[in-house]
Amino acid sequence: MTGSANKAYTGIVTWDGVEYPGLHEPLVSPEVFDKVAELLASRSVRGTRERRHHHYLKGLLFCGVCGRRLSIQHSKGTYTYFYCLGQKDRRYPTGCRESYVSADSLEASVEELYSTIQVPDSWADGLREAIAAEVSFRSAAAKSESKTLSSRRGKLEAERLKLMSAYYAEAIDIAVLRIEQDRIGRELSQIISRQESVDSNLADWRHVMDKALSLATNCARTYRCAGERSRKLLNASVLEKVNVVDGKVAEAEFRPPFDLLFSMPRFEYADVVGRGGFEPP
Repeated sequence: MTGSANKAYTGIVTWDGVEYPGLHEPLVSPEVFDKVAELLASRSVRGTRERRHHHYLKGLLFCGVCGRRLSIQHSKGTYTYFYCLGQKDRRYPTGCRESYVSADSLEASVEELYSTIQVPDSWADGLREAIAAEVSFRSAAAKSESKTLSSRRGKLEAERLKLMSAYYAEAIDIAVLRIEQDRIGRELSQIISRQESVDSNLADWRHVMDKALSLATNCARTYRCAGERSRKLLNASVLEKVNVVDGKVAEAEFRPPFDLLFSMPRFEYADVVGRGGFEPP
């Protein structure tokens, strides 16, 4: 997304320089899309080497038969195809005979994937309530752990003072003092680090889940209207890999936390919380 996406507030939606009349309901807001991209896409598609040919699906597609990555080829300067590297790689051939697939066909297939995984709006409120309930439940445990950590921290600081008193009273020598001070310092550092994570992890996890859910309920509409750059960014945020068999998307693996939102069968959404709740990473 670019800064021009803010025109959504004036009734215009801009995707990669192309403006669409905002007569329909707004797509996912620019803030939501950009935030999810910042939080979940620390880099573009992993393992991609774009030396000659560029395409927003490159690096994402894999052969569902032999497991090799799909590469891209331009024919006669007009037509673009994807093919399994197992067919041409002389060093690691797989003997794969999967057919070449036009880029247009795979683009449409991935677009259809987003249509099938989009979380229905009718389920969004229930999932948000489940996330809030999970955070509330874990907050009680976090408070208890924080109290225990604070108690241990106080004891260690008191122990440090006693060591200094013992040293000045010549009850222990400098070597013992250093060893004990190092031990106490390491434990205090671990406690402080844990206290900070206890205080922030749940809030951060809820923030990520809320943003991911907002995108999950709009992903098909967003992807359909997005330009190539935005599609690549969205794919890098949501998808780990896409397996292709017979020229079509056969299976997709999702990045956290979308693996939780998208990977379960639709009938399981209703009772996901009853089975065990949402598990923060």
